Amino acid sequence: MHANRHVNPTTWLAMLAALACAGCASTPAIIDHPSANQDGRVRFLVLHFTDENFERSLDLLSNKHDNPVSAHYLVSRAGENGRVAPSVLRLVDESQRAWHAGASRWQGHEPLNGESIGIEIVYESHCGREPPGGGPGTSPWDVDATCAYPPYPADQIDSVIALAQGILKRHPQIEPTRVVGHSDIQPENKTDPGPRFPWRQLAAAGIGAWYDDGDVAWYSGQLGARTAVAPDPLNDAPAVPSLKTVQQALAAYGYGVEATGNADLRTREVVSAFQSHFLPQQRSGEADAQTVATLFALLWKYRPDEFRALRARNPQVPSPPR
Repeated sequence: MHANRHVNPTTWLAMLAALACAGCASTPAIIDHPSANQDGRVRFLVLHFTDENFERSLDLLSNKHDNPVSAHYLVSRAGENGRVAPSVLRLVDESQRAWHAGASRWQGHEPLNGESIGIEIVYESHCGREPPGGGPGTSPWDVDATCAYPPYPADQIDSVIALAQGILKRHPQIEPTRVVGHSDIQPENKTDPGPRFPWRQLAAAGIGAWYDDGDVAWYSGQLGARTAVAPDPLNDAPAVPSLKTVQQALAAYGYGVEATGNADLRTREVVSAFQSHFLPQQRSGEADAQTVATLFALLWKYRPDEFRALRARNPQVPSPPR
């Protein structure tokens, strides 16, 4: 009996493939064994307002333009986007970098696009577009004085809160002092989300930082007592903190300011941003006693190690209330 010399074509193909891959290594199985030495890229949550209506905001944030910008989320107002209630549009996945923070700086990190999630809120500030007078020495905080800020709609803020709570749950590295406004991280040319943004309400919902009123009262009393009497050369009690000390405190909290001791434009912009966030009724740009007391209260509450280091360098800083 003769062997069958006719081989099935499929068999021939399999044999040829086996010969071709005779020297190939097989793909190894990938076994998950997570290391403890890792973390996520996200460190900050940045809140903005668009200063445009919904249609224009969506166009700017999602289509190509000469100056492309984006954000991870856009929160509309009621009646926009074809919906009765506010809606949340995801424009960029949280794993990706959105272009929303610009030339930003916070707590020594810069720029923040690669380490942050950005939320844009549809809101129109009704501001003038140019600083009064213009020219050198002006800033967006000069425009701020021309604005008629409307209140944020309550249902829109509810949507922002729900969105932010989910983000913080997914990214526990975002500490309270790392929930910031665009103006906090870029005070030289941004004022959003503006003085009507309800930071205190967000903090009550577990989003971001807010001071304790009792601590502010304590520091206000300490600073007031120091300014109420003339200096006594025989008394070792420290004087009112200098502007350089205040600049150091702002930097310790997170702001991008140098401790020069000079009342320069940068310091005025940073103080204005701080006031817009925490003391929106007094956006003077001046580091008055109430502003300094609020700053110390926040430092002591959220960054106690930085506060202790500040006191060690500056005996003018009052002792903490507890």
